[in-house]
Amino acid sequence: MRKIVLFFAVIAISAIAVTFTSCSNDLNLAEEESAVDLNLAEEESAVVVTGAFRALGAPPCLDLSCLNICRDVQEVRLLAGQNHEAGSVYVVNNSENLYVAYETTGDWKIKAIHLYVGACDMLPVNKAGNLVPGQFPFKAVFNELQTLHYFEIPLDSLPEGCLCIAAHAEVVRVVDGEIVQSETAFGEGEKVGKNWFMKFDYCIAVCEDEPPVEVCYQDETAWVAGTRYVTQGNWATYTPYVANATVDIFAGQTYLVGTAHFSEVVDGKVTITLVALNGARLQDVAESVKIQGYNAPPSGNPAPGQFTTYKGNETTITVDAFAYYGIHLDAQRVVDCPEE
Repeated sequence: MRKIVLFFAVIAISAIAVTFTSCSNDLNLAEEESAVDLNLAEEESAVVVTGAFRALGAPPCLDLSCLNICRDVQEVRLLAGQNHEAGSVYVVNNSENLYVAYETTGDWKIKAIHLYVGACDMLPVNKAGNLVPGQFPFKAVFNELQTLHYFEIPLDSLPEGCLCIAAHAEVVRVVDGEIVQSETAFGEGEKVGKNWFMKFDYCIAVCEDEPPVEVCYQDETAWVAGTRYVTQGNWATYTPYVANATVDIFAGQTYLVGTAHFSEVVDGKVTITLVALNGARLQDVAESVKIQGYNAPPSGNPAPGQFTTYKGNETTITVDAFAYYGIHLDAQRVVDCPEE
């Protein structure tokens, strides 16, 4: 499984509406589009949130071990067009939330997701008894194809015991940058109605009370990686701006504590998104993030307290476009706790 990934703050990945297409082996296109019944005009918010849940991008850790789960992860195949294995759907819960994650493999990518989790007798179906994904309560649509997305659903919003899950996705197969196949996909399970659309069962596990795990931190100065301001002494670094680039963040010069992602320039602005790795977090101080933009490579020891492009505590920051950025963080990295 992948390395544990934690965000500096509340995790939120934008899901913006795109054109939705579908294709199936057992259902004609017109019928299937009617069944999905998407209304994209209603899904143009920055984050699609329907009901008491959060739709998130990459989970904090793919095996969800960092979420104190109560049971083994349940996995079913994500079947595209009924016959193509496009990835997997993972389901698990802890004492507070249920997590449903979609992950595609190979050439398959995700365009949109519709998810039902709840009582089996409340599955959204039409008069013919077929599932209607457009009426599923949890949904996310993307303007960029995804390979991983998950939902966090509070248990207190769900019935107790065993549930029905209908995990629908619109997927495409991309070869050499071109979409060569579009399919409707479902998490493998029992067919519902007259077509091949499926649902599967999941029983919520009851968690035993466990003592909280102690985590210890050490304060560090952190910089986004790049070229050193000075060749000797201060190890502070600045980085050149590259659209859609992701750059490592180091604390104490050698400890990898996160990444910074730079967006494309839009109306003279760049959005910088800070994400933490290895359990790191920002210090609880007034201005833990300080950014200075430069039109030319800087020289001399930097003075973060005098940075003017941005100072604050946000982890998604929109600033003026520059050729270079110095990004200083007051961070905390995870260390071994002292023995008592």
